[in-house]
Amino acid sequence: MEINPDDVIPKQQLKEIINRFLKDKKRGIPIKLFAELCGVNFFHLRDVFLYQTEPLTENVQRRVSKGYNHWKNGDVAVMIRFGQKWLEWRKESKPKMVKGYGLQLGNDGFKLKIGAKNRYDYSNPRLDEYFKGR
Repeated sequence: MEINPDDVIPKQQLKEIINRFLKDKKRGIPIKLFAELCGVNFFHLRDVFLYQTEPLTENVQRRVSKGYNHWKNGDVAVMIRFGQKWLEWRKESKPKMVKGYGLQLGNDGFKLKIGAKNRYDYSNPRLDEYFKGR
C-alpha cells in the first residue's frame, strides 16, 4: 500500500510518528540523512521532535511529512561506500516488508493482528506503548 508523498500528516500524529522513528536504533537511515531528505536542519529536527523545545511549524510539518512518506514508501535508499553514506532515489519504490504483529482493541477485547507490514511504518503504537497507556 503506497502512500502519496504529498499527503501531510496531522501535527500531533506526526510528532508521535517521528518521535518513534528517531528513537528506533534500527530505522535504516541516519538522522542527518533523514534531515537532509526532509530539507530541514538536523539540530532543528532534533529540537522539534526529540527534545520538543521548538514549535512544529507548518513548513517543517510539510517537509518532514513528505520526507517520511518517501522513506516509508521505499522511494529512497541509503547507499554506503568506503564508510560514506548518501541517499539515492530509486526508479521503482521498494518498501521493506517484514513479518509483523500488533494488538487491535475490539468490543470483545484485544485481538492479535499477524501478517506482513511495512518495517518503516511507525504510525501504530508498539506493544509496550499499549500497556503503558501511551
